Amino acid sequence: MSMVRPPSAGRGGSTRNELKRAARRLFAERGIAAVGMREIVEAAGQRNAAAVHYYFGSKDDLLRELVVEGADLIDASRMTMLDEAEAKGEMSLRDVVRALVVPNAELQGETGEGETYFRFMTSMQTERRQMFDEWAGGEHSEGYVRCLAHFHRLLAHLPHALVNQRLLFAGLSLRTLLAGREAARDAGAGPDHPYWGEPVALDGMIDAVEAILMGPPPAGEASRPAGASVSATPA
Repeated sequence: MSMVRPPSAGRGGSTRNELKRAARRLFAERGIAAVGMREIVEAAGQRNAAAVHYYFGSKDDLLRELVVEGADLIDASRMTMLDEAEAKGEMSLRDVVRALVVPNAELQGETGEGETYFRFMTSMQTERRQMFDEWAGGEHSEGYVRCLAHFHRLLAHLPHALVNQRLLFAGLSLRTLLAGREAARDAGAGPDHPYWGEPVALDGMIDAVEAILMGPPPAGEASRPAGASVSATPA
């Protein structure tokens, strides 16, 4: 399942999209601080050196649009998957894991989100962590919050703090896997690749997340008190 945003209705939609595609790839490959506005313009094949400022304002404004657009595409797909699964009746842990993983793994968009988004988000988390937390959560992560509620319900036999820890570890692992798959595809890994091809990669990521969540608690873990809740920043 994938969600594709309709063409931009804003000014210079085609130019905006080329600038976003070029910027996200540069940020994904080189990091945020290392990329200048002029480089983005040149990579997008534009002649006006002020094009990024004209269409987006500041560099932070451009970053926010890149983060939020990808997050909204993922969240819309996740909400649809959850609605469909909930309508069928009792959900299994596997159902919720699929709703967590698939919208990320099948991300598509008109500016190449599926090619570079998770490496770009890795750069954002590393270099602009506060902005990342502000922009990717809240209204852009309703589906993720619903997944968290289902996970806590289905894993209620485990200590609350342990579930939170496993959700954190699962989210970090999933983002690393998604970024790794993007890089492998850029390097030429095709649909028949033994690790990164489809459906091998998708099934493997679902299995990995499920395995992290389902393990038995360590000895004595049942007595651990509940800890802080998991961040609402989506996986």
